[in-house]
Amino acid sequence: MFLVTATHAWAVGTPAGTSIANTATVNWSVGPGTSFTQSSTSAFVVDELVNVVVSLQSVSPVGVASPDTNRQLTYLISNTGNGTDTYTLLLDPAQGGDQFDPTNARLYLDTNGSTVYEPGIDTLYQPGVNDPSIPADGARVVFALLDIPAGRANGDQGKVLVRATSKTGTGAGTIVVGGGDGGSDAVIGAGAGMSASTGAFLVSDLTVQIVKSAVVSDLGGGNTPAPGATITYTLQVSVTGTGNVANLVITDPLPPFTTYTPSSMLLNGASLSDAVDADKGDFGGTTANQVTVSLGSVTGGSVPQTIRFAVTIN
Repeated sequence: MFLVTATHAWAVGTPAGTSIANTATVNWSVGPGTSFTQSSTSAFVVDELVNVVVSLQSVSPVGVASPDTNRQLTYLISNTGNGTDTYTLLLDPAQGGDQFDPTNARLYLDTNGSTVYEPGIDTLYQPGVNDPSIPADGARVVFALLDIPAGRANGDQGKVLVRATSKTGTGAGTIVVGGGDGGSDAVIGAGAGMSASTGAFLVSDLTVQIVKSAVVSDLGGGNTPAPGATITYTLQVSVTGTGNVANLVITDPLPPFTTYTPSSMLLNGASLSDAVDADKGDFGGTTANQVTVSLGSVTGGSVPQTIRFAVTIN
């Protein structure tokens, strides 16, 4: 006599549709030379657990001009369930708590896994036409491209949401009979079969530029970069635009085969100590073998900041 029972088994890591069977056996005898065997099997088919996570990959907010075109935010759609799932995607620039809505919103699918938007290669997403199918523990990069309207002031933000919704079903705890891989049922996870993430654009015409130059002075008064010669580096940092940039820090690791010249650091002609102290620069204190100058808040259009320091060729 065999008894087979079936029920639901929910396992995040085990692939959906996997059969898990277990058999118990009893053996006995009645009198000499007789023996009997009976077993009972309990079998489970692992259901598909539907979970998805959308995460913003861009450093947000992204600085933009007004007007501006084809500005990009990058998102990652991750299938954290245990079966292949397909998702409908929504790109929504009409979010609250900001100052403007970006326009001409388009979503592109990363077609070759480069994770970098490639015009003419990546595919324009069309709901219901090319909804991405993602295997268990897999992910898909998508690119949101939008335009920035004219007339926006510095400091204005425009927020952009991307949402992924499972086509298998929604609603935490919902069971979709036969909706999982391998004929299993699908169970909608705690995320209710959907996830969203929001990025932002920040209008700012502020730009920062750094230009580095070097002058070599050898022991004979020439400019031959031989051992013992001194290299004097000049870094000129310019901020253009309206308003201020904050937390402006310049770092310059020493090149190989050189040694820093003690007390050679200057900021706009004024000496900076090599130690981490009240002035704006140090050598090796913040980061080993590196010049660090922290300028803090700098106003756009102000006089360029000039940093100098020297090294000796070993």
